[in-house]
Amino acid sequence: MKIVFTGLENERYRPELGKTNEHNNFYLLLKSNPKNEVTYIPFDRALEIGKRAYNQELLDAVKREKPDLFWAFMYTDELEPETLDEIKKLTTSVAWFSDDHWRLDNYSRFWAPHFTQAITTWSKAKKRYAKYGIHNVIRSQWGFNPGLYKSVVVPRQDIKVSFIGMQTSHRKKIIDELREAGVDVFVRGYKWSEGRASFTEMLDIFSRSKINLNLNPPMSAISLKSIAQIFFRRRRNLIVPDFWHIHRNLRSYFQKKIPQIKARPFEITGSGGFCITGGADDTENYFEPDKEIVVYKDTEDLIKKVRYYLEHDEERKTIAKAGYERALREHAYGERLEKIFEELGLK
Repeated sequence: MKIVFTGLENERYRPELGKTNEHNNFYLLLKSNPKNEVTYIPFDRALEIGKRAYNQELLDAVKREKPDLFWAFMYTDELEPETLDEIKKLTTSVAWFSDDHWRLDNYSRFWAPHFTQAITTWSKAKKRYAKYGIHNVIRSQWGFNPGLYKSVVVPRQDIKVSFIGMQTSHRKKIIDELREAGVDVFVRGYKWSEGRASFTEMLDIFSRSKINLNLNPPMSAISLKSIAQIFFRRRRNLIVPDFWHIHRNLRSYFQKKIPQIKARPFEITGSGGFCITGGADDTENYFEPDKEIVVYKDTEDLIKKVRYYLEHDEERKTIAKAGYERALREHAYGERLEKIFEELGLK
């Protein structure tokens, strides 16, 4: 298949933060298939040559390569509607929207009509899109790239509990409460004093940890960042005023209380790790709780479950093995893409 792929290559346009999920899991997976011919023009290119020139470069690439598919992993306003409309006339175009739980009303619904199909991870998104008269929607889900995420052979599991991810006030509060309860938690990530972990370090930590945490508490409605997003929005690598869209931004503000399923549980289980995660929309349809993954309700419940599984090695290993097998069987991105391509009528 010939594909023109675009998305953010570096987290928040900052190379020091590492490669994005879409680069590691979507672009690299598509590129790894020898039957594919992938032209990659990341959003980062817009910072080098400007938004208008970047969009023209995309359109020229589609005209020149005549691809079977144009794939965009959406972020902010890197793309121009007019460019997308022209591309849609020339080939099948799809957009992956990653945060429809809270961005559908003030972002995704305005971009989806400019693509052949929009892809969403939220279980209720299709009905919400339909209210806006949008029906070109495919439901998919996060997963992992088995070519990158894999179990690392380690002599022993010397880390009791670990968390890898950016520090937020909500996550820090959970980590602090775990530590106050006597649970030794190893943390790495942006804004933590311990610093970020490289990709290879992350895989090593997954394997060395008896328990890997996925902390996904919803953003507090009274946090400064949450309130600021009512009046401001991200434009590529900048934060700009958005006062004239306060009404729809308020709707997004209240939607942020919906706990989202994240990619991390798929990455941890796909690497053979044992995962305890916060509850989220539709999790039970992807993993069987207490048999393939463990779900906690609140911090008190998390502390109780961490203590229990640290003391029950065999039960923990059985769940990790079952989660790994389920992830390999159903949650690799290859499986996700096959189903998407089927719905698109592409082989």
